[in-house]
Amino acid sequence: MAEKVCPVCHKELKLKEADYPMGSALFKADRVHVDIYECPECERVELFAAEPKLVKCPKCGTLHSPKEACAVCALNAGLDAEVVK
Repeated sequence: MAEKVCPVCHKELKLKEADYPMGSALFKADRVHVDIYECPECERVELFAAEPKLVKCPKCGTLHSPKEACAVCALNAGLDAEVVK
C-alpha cells in the first residue's frame, strides 16, 4: 500500500480506524466504508475508500461489514415485532 501523506504539512498519515461505515444503515446503496487517517503533526483527518471486507449473514445470506449487524435481519426483526403487536 502506498504511503498516505498529509496535504498540509507533508507528514506521513497514520491509520486511526479501518473500514469505518458512513451513511445510512437503512439505505445500503448510500453506505460507504472508509479508512480514517490522521496527521500526527497537524491533526488533519483524511478519508480514503476502504477495501470491501464483507461477511455473509448466517441467517439470511446478505453480505455486510463484519463491524455491523445484518441490516436485513434487523429490519425483519423490527417488522416482525410490529406484526405481533
